[in-house]
Amino acid sequence: MKKQLYTILIAALMPTAATAQGNTPGEYAADGVKTVMMKQPGTDFGYPMCRLGEPIELNFDILDGKYDRLEYTVRHCDSDFNPDDLMFNEFAEGFDRRPLDESQESFNTLQQFTHYTLTIPNRDITLTISGNYIVDVYSEDEPDEPILSKRFMVYESDGDIISARVEQPFLPEYQMQCQQLYVEIDNSRLRVYNPEKYLKVYAIQNGDHNTRRQLKISGFQHDEVQFHLNDGGNIFNGGNEYDFIDAKDVHFKALGIDNILYQNGIYHYILTPTTYDEAYFNNGDINGAYYVKNDRGFDRDLESDYVKVTFRLKYDAFTDYDIYLYGALTNWQCIPEFKLTWNADDRLWQTTTLLKQGLYNYKFAFVDSDGKFAGYSSGNNFNTMNDYLIMVYTSLTRDRGERLVACKVLK
Repeated sequence: MKKQLYTILIAALMPTAATAQGNTPGEYAADGVKTVMMKQPGTDFGYPMCRLGEPIELNFDILDGKYDRLEYTVRHCDSDFNPDDLMFNEFAEGFDRRPLDESQESFNTLQQFTHYTLTIPNRDITLTISGNYIVDVYSEDEPDEPILSKRFMVYESDGDIISARVEQPFLPEYQMQCQQLYVEIDNSRLRVYNPEKYLKVYAIQNGDHNTRRQLKISGFQHDEVQFHLNDGGNIFNGGNEYDFIDAKDVHFKALGIDNILYQNGIYHYILTPTTYDEAYFNNGDINGAYYVKNDRGFDRDLESDYVKVTFRLKYDAFTDYDIYLYGALTNWQCIPEFKLTWNADDRLWQTTTLLKQGLYNYKFAFVDSDGKFAGYSSGNNFNTMNDYLIMVYTSLTRDRGERLVACKVLK
């Protein structure tokens, strides 16, 4: 136990998000709103972003008809996802609040739900500038309180101005457990005359917005802006590969599942307990993401049922940290719904949550009493195969708001 706590404390000293608890601004889902995904149409999963003029799609379910008629609106934000002061007609054409009327009822499922889809652009709205956005969905019964808020990004270039690589950190204290980004921006086409003032570069690991950070400029060389600092600002915890659950078939116990029960009109997966282990393992994960799938159905959105899943962790009961289920399935948040509790009979930590059938990656995160992230149950390793999204923003005086001029995914 002492060794485990010592490792967690070391992890807390590494560069990481300031907090892991609570609702992140621009990310919210009310009770009964489930499986919220924003991605490019036709993809299983991915970052919530698209190129300007191309479509992006919001999908979500509402269980048991909890909300009736829905409406949506879109807000433009600055590079930190704070809504800016742009008027609707300065970033879009069309209408600023419209009905969300594309919905279908589930079938062949035990849990009844309504599946909603919103594609932007559509006949009611077209975005005209790049940048960060938030889409809000409202019930007509409560027009001032969104039941769903979701971030997304609209960029101008696919990242040909970005050169980036992941390397082992230069500083010895980070070399075995962290990864360092080296980023260079070609300014010959941007022509930002004062990059330190008008150019911002951010990076995010595996879609986890808690890892999102602004990189600092280290120097200039001709038209190249460099981000090569070794002070820890561009160093990320390596983490470890994610555990996974295959919940695509309620009649088949896939690897990692102890039992599948049918109780009170719903199927219940009991997972094999995860053991606290910091050794690096490569299991071909999808970097914390998930995708919906029912092996016995034809329409994965409408025929994939909701199931209960009990996640379990073998770990000493006496710890000063709260433990949470963590990943895209929790929207990268440590909130009470996903907090583990101690099972004295089985001497392990566990939590049960409702998930739509599919394949899920997950980890267990430790959070201290101040709500600060303190490490994973699987430790940190330089060798972990993560991906990084690099985002380049400009805020020139001629622009309306902060533009997202380029994005690049580094695998």
